[in-house]
Amino acid sequence: MRRGLYRAMALVNIRSGRRFYLPFLFTILMTVSMFYSMCSISRNPAFAKNSTVPGILRFGVVVLGLFSFVFLFYTNSFLMKRRKRELGLYSILGLEKRHITRILAWETGLLAFAGIAGGLALGLLLDRLMFLVILWMFQYPVSTSYQVFPEAISATFAAFAGLFALIFLWNVYSIRRSSAIELLNSKSAGEREPRGKGLLTLLGVLFLGVGYYLALSVTNLVTALNTLFLAVILVMLGTYCLFVAGCTAVLKILRKWRNYYYRTNHFVAVSGLIYRMKQNAVGLANICILSTGVLLILSTTVCLYAGIQEILEERFPKEISVQYDSSTVQENAALEQLIRQTAAQRQAELQDLQGYRSITVVVERQMDAFVSLDEQATKWENLAALNFVTAQDYQKLSGETVDLQKGEVAVYTAKGEPLSGFSFAGESFHVRRELAGFPIENKFAYMAAGWHNIVVADDAALEHIDELQKSIYQGTAASGLEYILSFNVKGGEEAALAFDRALKDALQEHADTVKLPSVNCRYQFREDVHGLYGSMLFLGIYLGVIFLSATVLIIYYKQISEGYEDRERYVIMQNVGMDRREIRQSINSQVRLMFFLPLMTALVHCTAAFHIMRLVMTGFYMNNVRLFAEVTLIVAGVFTVGYLLVFLVTSRTYYRIVS
Repeated sequence: MRRGLYRAMALVNIRSGRRFYLPFLFTILMTVSMFYSMCSISRNPAFAKNSTVPGILRFGVVVLGLFSFVFLFYTNSFLMKRRKRELGLYSILGLEKRHITRILAWETGLLAFAGIAGGLALGLLLDRLMFLVILWMFQYPVSTSYQVFPEAISATFAAFAGLFALIFLWNVYSIRRSSAIELLNSKSAGEREPRGKGLLTLLGVLFLGVGYYLALSVTNLVTALNTLFLAVILVMLGTYCLFVAGCTAVLKILRKWRNYYYRTNHFVAVSGLIYRMKQNAVGLANICILSTGVLLILSTTVCLYAGIQEILEERFPKEISVQYDSSTVQENAALEQLIRQTAAQRQAELQDLQGYRSITVVVERQMDAFVSLDEQATKWENLAALNFVTAQDYQKLSGETVDLQKGEVAVYTAKGEPLSGFSFAGESFHVRRELAGFPIENKFAYMAAGWHNIVVADDAALEHIDELQKSIYQGTAASGLEYILSFNVKGGEEAALAFDRALKDALQEHADTVKLPSVNCRYQFREDVHGLYGSMLFLGIYLGVIFLSATVLIIYYKQISEGYEDRERYVIMQNVGMDRREIRQSINSQVRLMFFLPLMTALVHCTAAFHIMRLVMTGFYMNNVRLFAEVTLIVAGVFTVGYLLVFLVTSRTYYRIVS
């Protein structure tokens, strides 16, 4: 009988509080279904042929799991805050803590069963759609098989069952540690005016300033990768500190501004927010950080996917590239002859064929000396890349003659301070001529603070450079002497793919006489690019939807819970003469302050992060700054419109509650 009573009370509580429980149930359904879909897709063997896809999708499973843990706990805190007075009333009416625990157990169990079962059912329905979407993104054949994986179902059930067990234990702990009187008075707790927190405000400004400085001051990819995580942590800490302490300080400044404060709408809004900023600050900071995450994740992943064709052309300026490592002049000539013979046999016409020897070595610049790269002591702003070619290859590529003697070089500095003379591995070189350009494009010069293209006299001088760079690295970090041969094939993609297969077959047939080089085709590489960037876009959309949903739900719960708290205040104000128009103006003033502060801060964060994110994206061969800026503006515009719609809906709900 008692068991039936506890179950009935739990059902009545859920039904009567459906305004709060339905959004919570929707959150559970959404997170469970998306977690299952990600688990299922990450286990599908159809994507195993692209090594990058399963790893990124498994990373998405971990991220979604962690986010579900944090967000469901956070959402549950809103529900428990609303229910503490009700649970305190149960204690006054004679129920013991163990009875309340059983009611909570039934409530949690019913929500968990409905959420997990419904989420798995929804996930099974959506999984097929997600499978087709990811096939389209990765450009896999539609015939790829779709499967249902019991392991994904069991993993999802176990993860969320454990999560709800933790939520139940936390709810029981929070109830048992409070007395009935404390539960009854929880509604008015924390309403004293918060004290000023000058130290916390200064820390927030310091954290935010240092984070912005790190994001804006980086100059190359290596520094950006080493700085990004620290900058993100500092900006997050600064955001929390400023919202917790800085918002209160700003509101108190507005209160001292008589022309602003002593107006009906501003007076009520500012005075009410001052007393509630302690409980609002963390929620506002969460909204700001989640909004920033949505904007950055979607703008970067959409830009990468939209620029795939441009990335392919930059990664492979010509359709086919053949690379020899540590090869001799004779081996290079034999390779080029074999390529021409294969083209003649296959009746393929090669276009724009270019071949050259080069050495690219990464070093540290100390004044006019280039020394070995010591990862323990090197300042990354001193990182320099040297690209050596012979005068003969330079003339072949550019049509310009350069006369050089032993120990002389010609230099084109693509990035960094020019060289008048320098030493490399302890040997001095005289810069006889400074070049106005270089025929080999330095598309990836962003990886170092300095990039210098150096022309040496002949093959003997280039091989001597090879010996020098091997000596300073003892052969461990040296890139070695490379021979790079690139060309196009007349006839487009189909002809290039056919010749790529034919060339690889010919090289295998002559493996006993010709050392096997590395052969790369732009169109073969495209599948890997689509797999990598498609999976990143897929994960970005998933996380963007999750973060956006979290943002909307946090805003909804804040407006609903604060509406019930403010209702009594506005009733009193109506009784003392405030009309509905003035109440609406006051509500709009308060909601605008609460809504647009996180949005504006998130847009400022994204503006500050644009530079470092642009550098990080160059590591994925995306150099189109204009495209990134356009995508970022579009994503920010769409997000702002959606944010405004949420503002309109929740402000109306808030007004209906308080009026």
